[in-house]
Amino acid sequence: MNSNNSIVAIAHTNEKHRSQERVLEVVREAVNLLGGMKRFVKAGDTVLLKPNLTVFYGTEEGCTTDPLVVGALIRLAKEAGAGRVIVGESSGEFFDSIQCMKITGVAAVAEREGAETIDLGSDSTPNRNVKLASGEIVPRPVPLLDSDVIINVPKAKTHHYEPVSGALKNWMGTCNQNWRQIHHGDDDSIKRFVEIMAHRKPDLNVVDALIAGEGDGPIANQPHWCGCILASVDPVAIDVSIARLLSQEKSKISFKYAAEAERQGLGTQTNIEYIGRQIDEVKIPAWSGHEGFDYLPINFLVGTGVSLAGTIGHVKSAIDSMLRRNDLNNLIWLKGTPTIMIGNIEDPQFEAHLKEGPYLVFDDAARDEYKNDSRVHFVGGHPVLRDAMTGLLKGLGADANVGGQAIMAYEQLQRWGQHNLEYGTRARKAITIAKPLVAAGIAIAGIAALGKLIGKMAKKSDRK
Repeated sequence: MNSNNSIVAIAHTNEKHRSQERVLEVVREAVNLLGGMKRFVKAGDTVLLKPNLTVFYGTEEGCTTDPLVVGALIRLAKEAGAGRVIVGESSGEFFDSIQCMKITGVAAVAEREGAETIDLGSDSTPNRNVKLASGEIVPRPVPLLDSDVIINVPKAKTHHYEPVSGALKNWMGTCNQNWRQIHHGDDDSIKRFVEIMAHRKPDLNVVDALIAGEGDGPIANQPHWCGCILASVDPVAIDVSIARLLSQEKSKISFKYAAEAERQGLGTQTNIEYIGRQIDEVKIPAWSGHEGFDYLPINFLVGTGVSLAGTIGHVKSAIDSMLRRNDLNNLIWLKGTPTIMIGNIEDPQFEAHLKEGPYLVFDDAARDEYKNDSRVHFVGGHPVLRDAMTGLLKGLGADANVGGQAIMAYEQLQRWGQHNLEYGTRARKAITIAKPLVAAGIAIAGIAALGKLIGKMAKKSDRK
């Protein structure tokens, strides 16, 4: 073992049934390869776990950290003597972090294992101003700053802006949501977020690559079984290893976060040594996702003055998610073919597109003749970040009827019930059994609203 190399431990299983015992075994194996949890956690320590719960989609969908991996780390931390274990997250966009924990099953696992949950992104969570290396003052969550040990628990998945989303990008989810809304997507965001990690690095990075996410990440990934847990103290080496694991090392997209993190001394992209399993033994041919926007079944116009890290990427992620879950196709059937305009660009077919379906314009960089037209739905901001999903839903009419709201509520309730039954305590499972009655009521309301909408469309068609 070369002392100048960063060590990445890899544990692997071919067994695809994710039982609590089996996941605990493979997580323990990965951590033990680095010297065991007692290397990191001492008696009485407060330990904070930071999973990736950007959205409420389950781990089996390829988007979020496996609750059983979180549960295994809670158990290992307690075995090592931790006095307190916290699971903290600041979910993406407009999503409520605690709700994401409940729907994905992470809250159920935390309850079962005796850990606390906390919303790192909420204004109700106390923050402390800290000075970054650049001299910039930023607010940081007090529970994170005051923890003795921080374990970063990202999901291994592809991303449309970086080759992968891993340990480095997961650290964006340690910031206040409102603050992140202002500072995510501007020219300095990568340098700033890497500096935030450099101010308080995770002590250990443990990657959930059991069900990896391929394709149009970060929230429209397709699941791809990989069966791995990776562990390292080096967040740069771990992200490079995720890229290799998912066959993204030759991606056309540059690894901006890893390059900046290496420049700031957080780790290495090159001097990596693998212990346990070797990366070439377990790598999978993951699909990197679509290039460009021509694959979308809508008119998608992208102009100047906007960036993939900002408005373009956030709108694309929202649309990818709707396409992945068939919501977009349903809306096209109901409303017609939408046109999405982002930034400064001319639409020679503007009048025709207005007749074909909803017309949405995003970002202050758009031309005045489009964003000020009363026939379009304009979503302002520069960049448009947190408002991308809500603006999209409103402009497409998805939130303007009971059916759209009911369908989304049903999707969340369905996942909540499934994950509570899978991961929860006996008491939680008993409570969950009653929920299908509520879900049935929501589904009926959605079907009734959908029926009314179809009836209106039929009458409109008859009049033509």
